[in-house]
Amino acid sequence: MKKLFLQTFGCQMNERDSEAVEGLMIGRGFQTTPSIEDADVVLYNTCSVRDHAEQKVFGRMGDFLKLREKNPRLIIGILGCMAQEHGDNFFKKNPEIDLVCGTGNLNQVPDLVESIEERRSPRLAIDRLDEEYSLEDIHHRGDAMKAYVTIMKGCDHRCTYCIVPYTRGVERSRRSESILKEIKDLDRRGFKDVMLLGQNVNSYGKGLDEPIDFAALLEKIQIHAPGISRLRFITSHPKDAHTRLFTAMRDLPMVCEHLHLPVQSGSDRVLRRMKREHTIRWYLEQIEEYRRFVPEGSLTTDLIVGFPGETEVDFLETLTLVERAEFDSAFIFTYSPRPGTPALKLDDDVTSEEKNRRLQVLLAAQKAVNLKKNQALIGKTIEVLFESRTKKGDNRYAGRTRTFKRVVAASSGGICGEFHAVRITGVADETLIGRLG
Repeated sequence: MKKLFLQTFGCQMNERDSEAVEGLMIGRGFQTTPSIEDADVVLYNTCSVRDHAEQKVFGRMGDFLKLREKNPRLIIGILGCMAQEHGDNFFKKNPEIDLVCGTGNLNQVPDLVESIEERRSPRLAIDRLDEEYSLEDIHHRGDAMKAYVTIMKGCDHRCTYCIVPYTRGVERSRRSESILKEIKDLDRRGFKDVMLLGQNVNSYGKGLDEPIDFAALLEKIQIHAPGISRLRFITSHPKDAHTRLFTAMRDLPMVCEHLHLPVQSGSDRVLRRMKREHTIRWYLEQIEEYRRFVPEGSLTTDLIVGFPGETEVDFLETLTLVERAEFDSAFIFTYSPRPGTPALKLDDDVTSEEKNRRLQVLLAAQKAVNLKKNQALIGKTIEVLFESRTKKGDNRYAGRTRTFKRVVAASSGGICGEFHAVRITGVADETLIGRLG
């Protein structure tokens, strides 16, 4: 059998896209391999959100020529956001690349690979950016316990720093019938933890003929796939987080008590330059309401430091927000200019040294908040779904709570895929240490 090596960079949506492409290729007679040297086809599914993510991919391209020398028939492809962004420039800079396939064309990958095999000529496919979701009815999954389900693609918000609208297109929601069909299949197959994916899940339903919003979709899933123990979702925009969502999180047993709500900055002045469409006052009101409805819920966020024009006062306001909002965790990044985004017109006037200083200060502040919140859980008993053995020992297992906190506990027997009550006994960095009840 021909062998496929597929590596994914970036977000959960990329992971689901890769999983679907892998399923399509297996359907065409391919076998996956963890070794790039053994592959007949090498595919990189890429991310453009930050420069660091792109540099990871560019750094791997130096190996392409060596791989081609070993296997002249090798097919090399770039998929996803970087393919959508750079297009045929890949062929000009790296002629050893055979395939460049954008985010809207991924269902064509097997046909494109076959065409390259027959004609030995490169193929470019980036013309379906704004078309409907096409990776449906693909049952292949890389995990037997957890599953991703894409419910929408694209984003209609135009944050000045963000490349997503240019690499993922405008918002398009999948029909609820299609989503329910996929989730009911996961229910029948015994999946325990399902995460709904979208650039802004709270905008779900826009453009569909059926009168439905995200909260109504959650209600439908609860009714039609009751065997799913945990239902998660990512990501939500503060502007679109609302009472109906919080009510659904409170009232639907399968919906997990975890909200990821990216704020990006604690300064209203910076938020206006980012075109984030919310203020800090609005954001704090939203999370206050969320915590009233879901008092035991966790809250996570994204933050950017060093955005063009960010002053020390702006940064200190972000630091204050972290201390005031008490996020359970935060993904914190330094600003990096992205091609084609409006922020490129702004003067990137915060030095790299200052960006890094602010990053380290904010990471330390958030770490202190994490520790405080996790220490408050010591002595409590929490349900954990165990997912894997840890690297440190065969009798130690790692899992997640409903609030998405990582827990490690020892067991004499295999407990992967099982729910267990765990009494929390300690904290190590962002991980909770526990004992099986």
